[in-house]
Amino acid sequence: MPTEIELQPLTPAVEEKASGSTKPFLEAWSNVRREHPILSSLLIFVPLGFYAHHAQLADAWIFTLTFLGILPLAWLIGKTTEDLASHTNQVLGGLVNATFGNVVEMLLCCSGIIHGEITVVQCTLLGSILSNLLLVMGTSFVYGGYYHKRQFFNQEGAKVQSSLLLLALLTLALPMMYSTLSSEDTTSEKEVLSMSRQGSILMLGVYVQYLYFQIISHQELFEGGDDDEEDEADFGFWGAISLLGVATVVTAMLSDYLIQSIEPAVLSFGTSKEFIGIIILPIIGNAAEHYTAIVMAGKNKMDLSLGVAVGSGCQMMLLVTPLSVLAGWFADQPMSLNFHPFQVAVLLLSVLIVNTILANGETNWLEGVMLLNAYLFISMMYFCETPESADKVYEDVRHHSAPGAVTSG
Repeated sequence: MPTEIELQPLTPAVEEKASGSTKPFLEAWSNVRREHPILSSLLIFVPLGFYAHHAQLADAWIFTLTFLGILPLAWLIGKTTEDLASHTNQVLGGLVNATFGNVVEMLLCCSGIIHGEITVVQCTLLGSILSNLLLVMGTSFVYGGYYHKRQFFNQEGAKVQSSLLLLALLTLALPMMYSTLSSEDTTSEKEVLSMSRQGSILMLGVYVQYLYFQIISHQELFEGGDDDEEDEADFGFWGAISLLGVATVVTAMLSDYLIQSIEPAVLSFGTSKEFIGIIILPIIGNAAEHYTAIVMAGKNKMDLSLGVAVGSGCQMMLLVTPLSVLAGWFADQPMSLNFHPFQVAVLLLSVLIVNTILANGETNWLEGVMLLNAYLFISMMYFCETPESADKVYEDVRHHSAPGAVTSG
């Protein structure tokens, strides 16, 4: 019979409990809708997104409706992943969470690569990392600090994840530095792509070892410590896996429609692709994680809260980013790790701020304010950037870097 288990906080599935009884699917769905009325009501935008695409409405409408449709689907994927993991053992549950934790971002990136939107893909990767490290964690610290003057977490576990962030940052910075410091004659697309693809394979190897470290060999570093108040799974094993499959397929289709509409939608909105990719699109995949991290911080379960925020940041850098590069290789698209120097600088400073805050094993609301202000300042910069100014900013890089580098489109 199923037994009570604890899973590592790799995704929004933070606290799960294997249930000895399986609810009928319709009853489980009714419970989920009652517990999450806002998110479940947003599912109405799923058919509207399909209608907007097939009726060939204005691209701004297609972008908006598909965006709103993917938002509840991302929550539904997180919920079904959580329930599915609760019906497995600890190792399998951790692997399920690791596999589907960032599936929405991966689907967006794959759609972008297929349509040649390398700018959007790289910006989405960067934006998801920044959102997890600054926005999600900052909000959690502020909310938790409202109820608790000082909050503590496992310093050793946080140190491991902070070190992984720096390692992943190195693999992003080196291709950019090579491309920037080399002359135009000696820097070829083939060299940059080769570096990126081989580096991505190494990053995936590190991620696999990180999973083994977190789930099996050193799981005590990432456990929340409290066993109470664990939620019972709503969906049974087959109900969860069926709904997860359907939600993933529908999300993939809407993601494709959304990516196709970005180019003309940017012109309609009067903003840049960088703002869409770095600020807007990450909202889709991080909404459920944001909610979970905040709730855990309010309960003073900071190891679980940090596991969601920092753990998801590690997943984006060590799993989704290299998989995107390899997907570009498979699709014969110049997707590389050669990000724009300014974007790498933004990520570097953000990781350094996070590492500094996590160094002492405790946090408070003021540190959350710092993280939020860092994110707001970055958002403000990209919001103020018009497509025309973006073209000027990235002009030198387009002429100098390999074709795989980020351009503003």
